[in-house]
Amino acid sequence: MIKKVKQTIEKFDLLKKGERVVVAVSGGPDSTACLTVLASIAGDMDLELIVAHFNHGLRGKESDRDEQFARRLAKKLGLVFCAGKLNKKNRAKGISPEDFYRRQRYAFLEKTAAKHRAQKIALGHHLNDQAETVLLNLLRGSGLEGLKGFLPIREGRIIRPLIEVSAQEIISFLEQSGMAYCRDSSNESSQYLRNQIRAELIPFLKGKYNPRIEENLAQMAEILRREDDFIRQHAAAAAKKTMQQKKAGSVALNIHAVKKIPEAIRWRLLKMLLEDLTPSGDGISFLHVNAVNDLTQKNASGKKITLPAGIEARREYDQLILEKKRTRPKKNQYAYVMSVPGTVHVKERGLTIKATLVKKIKTDLSRMKNTACLDWSKIAPPLVVRNRRDGDWIQPLGMRGRQKIKKYFIDHKIPVAQRDDLLLLVDRLSVVYIEHRHISDRVKISPATKSVLKLAITPDRPVGKGSKPPG
Repeated sequence: MIKKVKQTIEKFDLLKKGERVVVAVSGGPDSTACLTVLASIAGDMDLELIVAHFNHGLRGKESDRDEQFARRLAKKLGLVFCAGKLNKKNRAKGISPEDFYRRQRYAFLEKTAAKHRAQKIALGHHLNDQAETVLLNLLRGSGLEGLKGFLPIREGRIIRPLIEVSAQEIISFLEQSGMAYCRDSSNESSQYLRNQIRAELIPFLKGKYNPRIEENLAQMAEILRREDDFIRQHAAAAAKKTMQQKKAGSVALNIHAVKKIPEAIRWRLLKMLLEDLTPSGDGISFLHVNAVNDLTQKNASGKKITLPAGIEARREYDQLILEKKRTRPKKNQYAYVMSVPGTVHVKERGLTIKATLVKKIKTDLSRMKNTACLDWSKIAPPLVVRNRRDGDWIQPLGMRGRQKIKKYFIDHKIPVAQRDDLLLLVDRLSVVYIEHRHISDRVKISPATKSVLKLAITPDRPVGKGSKPPG
């Protein structure tokens, strides 16, 4: 295996002589093998290794056991040992636990590398991890960037020397070397999709269709990695040709030049530019890039769309402008996440909304006051109860196109003073319900509806004399 890792290092130019390397060691077989191999070639390449262990503290005594193992292994090899611990208080809202743990771990590794002036950070990801990642991203509907899996080297700094080595080769190497390692009990949990892929999907594919599925998926990832590099390079070149103006938080493209770009390159260009405007590309999805792409193809001067992280895309005559808006939130804005089933109290309006799931609606909907019924299967969670925001839109009932909420309010002559108070129900794609007024055609009930989301809106107190609900 050592010979194979050496070939990988040479193939992808992962290490240079005399470099200082932080080796991430969890205590599991993969990271233990990675450290062992690097330690065996350190003399020939004049490498200086630093062992780094991050204790997530999620498995109690087992987590502490892993840290002690990594510490002893570093001492056995005569290497510097650095440990870090998870701080759960730092978790921000909207970040999944898995993503939070990963960010914390990588932040620790980067901090350790900076402290020791290390040129590289070595991780223990192997061929099987690559196959799992490709399948995971495939199931999530990822594009080319996701299907290329792990990179052998990322940002010229983070390296994966075992990327072409299988899990079985690693275990055999450790057993032959007499090296002990720890087992992570969380890897057996069916709670995580990756573990389900490892324990259920891959064995099924191997037994039923292709015994070499993991090797083939890893091979596909390598092929797609090259093709992705090609597209990315051409997208970067297209940016230079189409960009008319660039400043902090804003970029303007010549729309005629953008239209001439092949669709695959144009799509990647827009994705790159949008991700540049938001930290880590958070929140930018296929639907958002596609919406911006539509702006480039239609005669849509004056049209604009609002995207996550306060980004706005708009057409202004011969330009497509992508801009990070710096707007101050309105004092009367409110927003509540709606659990289904569940109840939400909107204190700003003095209203309580109760959400239930039913199979059928027997009552005539037109006679049901303060009640809305939607097709639950057509809703894209999460559901949020809030008032309007710039760029909100709805697909009016009986229509195929979309309409801005602003225009809806104007067409229906809703007084300006009431527009910011009016309650909206919004899913991941658009507005699906306007208080007392309108249901999106996208979520309307049909004869094929199997599950109905019923919303009952109840005032907290009687409406006073001379007053009425907004709208």
